[in-house]
Parts: sequence; C-alpha cells; structure tokens
Amino acid sequence: MAVRHCLVLALMTAPAAAQTVSVRDPGRPPVIRPVEAAAFLGAIAIAAAFDGTVRRHAQADRTPGRNRAAQFGNAFGNLTYTGPLLAAGWLAGEVAHSPALARASYRALEAAVVAGAITGVIKFGLGRVRPRDGGDPGLFHPFTSNVSFPSGHTTVAMAVATSLALSTPDHWSDVLFYTAAALTGFARINDNQHWLSDVVAAGAIGYLTGRQLNGRRGRFRPLASTGLIGVSATF
Repeated sequence: MAVRHCLVLALMTAPAAAQTVSVRDPGRPPVIRPVEAAAFLGAIAIAAAFDGTVRRHAQADRTPGRNRAAQFGNAFGNLTYTGPLLAAGWLAGEVAHSPALARASYRALEAAVVAGAITGVIKFGLGRVRPRDGGDPGLFHPFTSNVSFPSGHTTVAMAVATSLALSTPDHWSDVLFYTAAALTGFARINDNQHWLSDVVAAGAIGYLTGRQLNGRRGRFRPLASTGLIGVSATF
C-alpha cells in the first residue's frame, strides 16, 4: 500500500505543476538523429557485454531494502497503476479547465501505450530468454513466449518520465521522473526479469517515443485527437 501511495505522489505532483506554468512545447523533433542512433546502439552493445556479470552481482547482492525499492520501480513501469493515474490527471485537467495539466497527463499516457506496443512487437520478434529462465544472455527463440528484450516496464517508465519532463518547465521535477524510470530499470534487473541490455534498449525506446509524441505544437484536444481513427487535433 505504501508503494502505491508513493507512486500516486510521484505521478500526480509533477503534472499538477503544469497547471500554473506554461508547457514546454519545442515542436516535433526528428524520431532519432544519427548521432543518437550511434550512441544508443553503442550503449546497448556495451551493456550486452556485461549482461552476465551484472546479473550475477545483482542476484548475489539482493537485500530486503533493495527489494522494497524495486517494488516502487515495478509499479512505476506498470500501466495497471500509471495508466489510471494519468487518465485521472487528464480528467482533472479537463474538469478544472487546465489544458496544461490535461495535455501533460494525456501525452504521458499516450507515450506509455505507444512505447509499450512497440516494445511488445520487438519482444515477440526477437524472443530473448529471460535471465530467470535460461541463464544465458545469448539465447533467442523468435516468435515464442520468451519476451525479455527489451524490458516493457522500463520502456513504459521512460516514456512517461520523458513526456512529463518535457511537459513541465521546471527541471527539478525532471530529476524525480527520470529517477523513477531508472529505478524501474533497476527493479527489472534486481528481480532477475531482465538483462542489462534489455533495460538499456528499453530506456532508448521509451525516451524516443516520449520525446516524439510530446513534440507537437498547437491546441491539444484529447477527445478528438486519436489519429488511429483519422480524427486530428486542432493546431
């Protein structure tokens, strides 16, 4: 119960800051720049080289305190918890006539759903075996129930953190968001659910998705902005 209360506080306090200050809206950036692609691929490759080592140390050094911290990280990256909270933030913004709050909450939820869907496709296509199931980071069985790469929880957490960070003009809240996302990645490794490279790749996907979906100008109309059915926002 304490974990849920902390999660509510982390998600609801920062979008609420958007009620009193304007939202950062820099315009839609490119999906990924060449230098970013090189950096992300390099980081994933380096992480993959240490997958086994990080797993051994993580499992050897687990403590009750670390496990409790991991509970919060797991909750932050779980749409079962973050989804309703962000939906509530959007609804509160609509009711209170606060477009900044509604926009921040809705875009974070949108980023989480889209990033999670992208990750799901990659997971199924690659079929990497989880560390708890195989013990070898090099085991891949495409189009099976093995879905280790990349980490879905971390993808969702980073997408939410990035979107909320871009939706609030202060930078102190950014530290809170990205710390929560990092804690999610830590939790997935701590719980023996994912390899280090799973988490690093997920962080890249979540970041890029959150940035791309947040980078839009103009008036935001959530009830009429579902591009999947051909209805657009007013810009």
